[in-house]
Amino acid sequence: MTASANRTPWIVLLPALLLTTMFFLLPLANMVRLSLITPDGLGLGNYFAFFEQAHQADALWRSLFLAVMATGISAVLAWPLAFFVAFCVAERRRYLMLLVLLAPFWTSFTIRAFSWQLVLSDNGVLAWMLSGLWGAPVSLGFLYTMAASVFGLTLFGTMLTTLTLFGALVSIDRRLIEASASLGAGPWAMFRDVIFPLARQGWLVGATLTFIICVGDYAVPTLLGGGLKPVLAQIMLSTVKGTYDLPTAATMAVILSGVVLITLLPLFLASRRRGMA
Repeated sequence: MTASANRTPWIVLLPALLLTTMFFLLPLANMVRLSLITPDGLGLGNYFAFFEQAHQADALWRSLFLAVMATGISAVLAWPLAFFVAFCVAERRRYLMLLVLLAPFWTSFTIRAFSWQLVLSDNGVLAWMLSGLWGAPVSLGFLYTMAASVFGLTLFGTMLTTLTLFGALVSIDRRLIEASASLGAGPWAMFRDVIFPLARQGWLVGATLTFIICVGDYAVPTLLGGGLKPVLAQIMLSTVKGTYDLPTAATMAVILSGVVLITLLPLFLASRRRGMA
């Protein structure tokens, strides 16, 4: 292979590398720089101060709790949905069914959260329907709670994980499933030994993307959770809007980015394990 042939891939990738550097790496580096600025000069004082402030540390754990709960529930619910569309729906109707499942993605995330606020409020549609069935006023008491935030994030995460899992399921060679059945494998054995290992990568991708989006989300905890127990994204925004304390806000952003990078480790390790297999 000639030297010019070796340079060709890098020439093709150069525009993407430049855009990534300008709009991702440089802003990220600037954010890290801001987080290290203290009244005494550069240092880690902002990070120590973050964990010394109880409300900031609690907001971080609250963000993690919401993200873990929403991701876990979504990861479970995505399996029957994706499995049904991939294996139980006729191939000519498969993508139409998937389109119906993904219809919520057609509207803004914020608009969807606001619409659920109208449904779940004590004066909303659901309370009105239950009052009609019960014959007396019904107070749900669900809106502006942590459970409502988990509910809103789970709706989004389930659809996202279903989409990635569906892509992995339809790519499985059906002859492998037929071969396992001909060798006497039951439904559970076929799922455990054939379907799950081959679809695990798409499932992990969907779960990881769900966690990344949920841990930094602002709209759902604000509109459905009410902001009474703020998450880190809410405190970050209030810090910028209230005091314009960029070093403190940058510190929160770096910590949140670090959490996201840690969540990518299982996906990275699973990819390496599959590549080495």
